Amino acid sequence: MPTIRKRKGPTGNVAFLAQVRVRGFKPAAKTFRVDTTHAEARARAVAWGQALERELKAQSSRAGARRDITQLTIGGLVAEYLADAETRALRTYSEVERLLESFWLNKYATERVLDFGVIQLRQARDKLQTPGRSAGTVNRYLGAMRGAWNWARATGLIPSERAWPMRLMLTEPRGRQRFLSDSEVAAVLKAAEADPVMRAAIIVSLSSGMRQGELLRLTWADIDLAGGKCLIRETKNGEMRSVHLTPAAVEALKGLRKLPVVSPVHPFVTASGTPLKQSFLEVRWRRISDAAKLDDFRWHDLRHSCASILLQSGATLGMVGAVLGHRSPAMTMRYAHLVAGQAVTGHDALDAKLRGTP
Repeated sequence: MPTIRKRKGPTGNVAFLAQVRVRGFKPAAKTFRVDTTHAEARARAVAWGQALERELKAQSSRAGARRDITQLTIGGLVAEYLADAETRALRTYSEVERLLESFWLNKYATERVLDFGVIQLRQARDKLQTPGRSAGTVNRYLGAMRGAWNWARATGLIPSERAWPMRLMLTEPRGRQRFLSDSEVAAVLKAAEADPVMRAAIIVSLSSGMRQGELLRLTWADIDLAGGKCLIRETKNGEMRSVHLTPAAVEALKGLRKLPVVSPVHPFVTASGTPLKQSFLEVRWRRISDAAKLDDFRWHDLRHSCASILLQSGATLGMVGAVLGHRSPAMTMRYAHLVAGQAVTGHDALDAKLRGTP
């Protein structure tokens, strides 16, 4: 039987959490908020839990035998894809798992794959387009299912002719151009003074331009405080790179070792000493950005701000591309407008020749 727990939020709102645990599958959970009565919300939680439990047990009972593809469900597809060794080896596994389980497993676990065509996928896309959710975020949910779908076609779980629909992904706007101004940098650092771990994380991010995931995966063994640099072992393009740490970043990191709670492994930790996770970082970041009165600014924009400050201080596009770890120069060209029209090395010599001077 699924486990049903009653929960009360910080604002007093009541919800019921349904948890399903079936041997051989990762535990699944879904929250049901009280829209009318407590009994109605609990009944929905129980019904969802029982349906998913039946499906996972059915999947488990067929383990080791050739699956009847006519009975394969979205829940079964997700479970098999996430259990595959190659999937689990993906650097982005935890994010793929979150995207598949938080939406596709919760909404469509019992739907048969062969009944899930372009119409149903477009309806799912429409459900994903909630207020405040960007086209890029919607595409990440769709992309996670597309990965599972194409894997299933390659392994024979889905007939090869059942290709992922064309033109399903949303058109995304051009890359953001949001950078911190000098006054905003000062405001953010001021707002973070009460949270030294977050302040250090912000300074290191601005100093190095590293991605959020790269920052959270750092260990003390990767950081050379004496040399003012750190090694990023896992990157988006799969290639390690070394980044420079400014004196301010080195000082902020040294300050972390003087805090009451210090981890011998991870520089950025919670008050209990556990590694800082993305969800916790985002919550604390929202408090700081709100206190600094930042408008339309995300954590990832710290990376853009690093590039902006470097370029406007004399760095070349090639230098910035190396700092950010861009594999292709085309990635760095999004910042080209920041240096458009500026004199570059050689302009003085060119001018001298045009003037006829040696």
